[in-house]
Amino acid sequence: MHWLDALYLKLTARQPLFVRGWGDVERPLDEVPALLTRSVPRPLALEFLPTSPRIDEAFVASPAPLLDPQMGPLHVVRLRAKGPTRARLIVPPSWGDEGFWMRRHLVDALRYRGVEVWLFEGAYFGSRRAAGQVKVGLHTVGDFLRMGLANVHETRALVATALEREPRLPVLLAGYSMAGQMSAHAAASLDLEVPVTVMAPPENASVVFCSGPLSKSVSWSALGDDAVSRLAAVLQKLSVLSQPPPRSRHRAVVATRRDGIVPPASMLALATHWSVTPTWVDSGHLGAYALRASTLRAAMLDTMESADAHRGEGFGPQPAVK
Repeated sequence: MHWLDALYLKLTARQPLFVRGWGDVERPLDEVPALLTRSVPRPLALEFLPTSPRIDEAFVASPAPLLDPQMGPLHVVRLRAKGPTRARLIVPPSWGDEGFWMRRHLVDALRYRGVEVWLFEGAYFGSRRAAGQVKVGLHTVGDFLRMGLANVHETRALVATALEREPRLPVLLAGYSMAGQMSAHAAASLDLEVPVTVMAPPENASVVFCSGPLSKSVSWSALGDDAVSRLAAVLQKLSVLSQPPPRSRHRAVVATRRDGIVPPASMLALATHWSVTPTWVDSGHLGAYALRASTLRAAMLDTMESADAHRGEGFGPQPAVK
């Protein structure tokens, strides 16, 4: 385990999860088969307004069907490319990713390579928390499932929106940790050629919340008898391994060798399912994100440039991303 992961697990006070028990699990599970079957969603009516010289924002109704109105509209931030735009990258939120600063740390430098980045704030976090929710402490397992399904719905809709807006520009997906799993689900369920880079992704959430250090956050007593096996069975229904690989052959998995949050074996299982060789980073979950961001950006660029070369339109010589 990387020292940053160990320090985080030792010093960070984690908000208890599922203190109100299971909640409504059946309705989200009923949505899973249709959502994860290949299709093309309707684009969103996004109207971006500039908020700074390089940043635009938009608010639009979420396409996710099971969210309570209190979750508010979908908030999308567009980081415009510096110079001609050569590609659009959509990055969903990771666990506990409230606002946009964490992802901007990772992707801001890509704007200097002609990449326009779209970010959105996920349901149940930040301005979209449930009533009475404290930090990341989702009240029920049903809330957790709704969060995941909303992320996939919203990611898919933004891909369709970006493609409709300017079909000549390639649209790509990328995500770290939970966002990697959500990006994998979205890419695999889109009946479109969408290159995708997933970094430190669990193939399903049970490997994070039913075993390992983060299982200590779960209020097991609120879930009753056989809670661990029951929760694992529910979360495994949303495994990336249950879907065919994405249509695009331009897909990549970055795995963190000393990860104390997501088991490296889970990342390897996803890479094997996708028939790709993972790029191993000798760091942990927090260490790779905080200290090896340039390596993660390089992996995203490799996927972009591979896809672009296949289109026969090279990006051309560009400065290195720091």
